[in-house]
Amino acid sequence: MPTEPMTPAYLTELIRDSLAAGGFSASNADIVSRHLVDAEMKGVSSHGVNRLGLYLTEAANDVIDPKAEPIVTSPRGGLLHVDGAKGIGIVAMARATEALIETADVAGIAAGGIVNCGHSGRMGAYAEQAAEAGFLALSFGGGGRRKWGNVVPFGGVEPVMSTNPYTLGLPGKPDDLVVCDFAISTVATGKVAVARANGETLPPGAVIDKNGDESQDPEAYYDGGALLPAAGPKGSGLGIIAELMGDAMLGDCVEYNWLMILIRADAFLPRSTYDDRAAEFVNQVRNTKTAAGFDKVIMPGERETTLAKAAAANGIVIGDGVWAGIVEAAKSVGVEA
Repeated sequence: MPTEPMTPAYLTELIRDSLAAGGFSASNADIVSRHLVDAEMKGVSSHGVNRLGLYLTEAANDVIDPKAEPIVTSPRGGLLHVDGAKGIGIVAMARATEALIETADVAGIAAGGIVNCGHSGRMGAYAEQAAEAGFLALSFGGGGRRKWGNVVPFGGVEPVMSTNPYTLGLPGKPDDLVVCDFAISTVATGKVAVARANGETLPPGAVIDKNGDESQDPEAYYDGGALLPAAGPKGSGLGIIAELMGDAMLGDCVEYNWLMILIRADAFLPRSTYDDRAAEFVNQVRNTKTAAGFDKVIMPGERETTLAKAAAANGIVIGDGVWAGIVEAAKSVGVEA
């Protein structure tokens, strides 16, 4: 059974206190807790509060430095290098996004390589931040196959890459962002973990077992299985490009290395022209005739916005298995849920 609805404020406080008790600096605990609860509110539970146990374990085992502060340098004009200092990637990506917005606001375009950091959370959050500030945002990550390889290439049964997420975002209508955020696998690893914790099955085409046969059982993945690429050769190709970028371009990594590029939405046409044309197209998409079984056509990112508003008004409901894991993780550092 799921939990009773709880307020975002309570859940944020619980996660923040647990992270602080587990060695995170006050600033990092605040950034990470708000990020995780925001993901939970937006229905991205794979990158939500279920990650608490992972982050505490990685901090305790020196996989990440919970007090690390990112170091931002500019090797040449328009390029930024963000060293996460072996800290959690959520903090590194938040700092990188801020720095890229500042640079691209002046130059029109900026690109940043984000390296030496742990798990970076819901990548859509950073695209939302950039789109809200008036930019086209593109980011993708890779380079972690040696430690985290779990996705097979199209036609293969041995993992050669990880979920290597891609994220794109742009302003839409006022207060209406357009954001795509997806793993190159059919499902993200976090969704397998949530399905396992809550005793659920996976969609078809998500994983193979250790024998190379497709399965919908999360346990098949954990028992020597692997994830399948989304859309066959398309997801496989995107994953391979991301792996080359993250490893061959950016070097060794803690989990993933990231490339993030921002371009001002008014880099080529006046912002008023962009806004008018974007609004026209968003309306066209939303007013398109629906297929059988659909009530309406929604824009990328619209589901997350709708769910966040509902969670803010009605509270957050978490599955029993995930909640049990949060309670256990919090208790391990002396915090009672």
